[in-house]
Amino acid sequence: MKWISDLLDIIFPRSCAVCGKSLSGNEKDICINCLIDLPRIPAYTPGNPIEKLFYGVLPVERVASYIYYAKESPYNNLIHRMKYSDRPEIGERMAATAAKELLERGFFEGVDIIVPLPLSRQKKSQRGYNQCDHIALGISKVTGIAIDSKSVIRHIANATQTHKQREERWKNVENIFSVADSASLKGKHILLVDDVLTTGATLTSCGKAILAASPDTKISIFTLACAGKNI
Repeated sequence: MKWISDLLDIIFPRSCAVCGKSLSGNEKDICINCLIDLPRIPAYTPGNPIEKLFYGVLPVERVASYIYYAKESPYNNLIHRMKYSDRPEIGERMAATAAKELLERGFFEGVDIIVPLPLSRQKKSQRGYNQCDHIALGISKVTGIAIDSKSVIRHIANATQTHKQREERWKNVENIFSVADSASLKGKHILLVDDVLTTGATLTSCGKAILAASPDTKISIFTLACAGKNI
């Protein structure tokens, strides 16, 4: 009931993750003004600049991201709340919005399963959830594509990539993933999902582990955000 929602807004006022202003009853996570100015990445086209980041390092079918990511941008608060403030539903809603647009562009054509980039057991236990699971859920609700969060695992709890230089990032993620069930991936076209694409090192490491276990697998990639310097 609307009166309950209004009462909750009074007792527990909700604020825009970007500008901090109070949200109205119909607004979720972000106010309408900030939504209008959302730093959107242009609609998906084959061979786009994000896709080209993986050329020569990982065979990919398609790659897309939803918004630009820049360290000084207040829009980073959306990602931060999703990952560190127990607000994984932000990722789900953003991914669902992106999926509706990508669906019209044929981005999901032929994709069999969605694979969220796995967290280590230690990090997932500390955080209480894997934000990529919720991003995958948002996409699945729109597309109907099944999620497989068990076949690929992160068996090494590597140090955070934050503040590392490009070369350090690539070394930091070498051989940290493995495939627990290659049969479930065999011959499939999978959509690998992550939150932020910076150098592509982590996604490449995961993709290589998948292809090593199941060479006939096809890989596409979606991330909620991509560092603006890469585009």
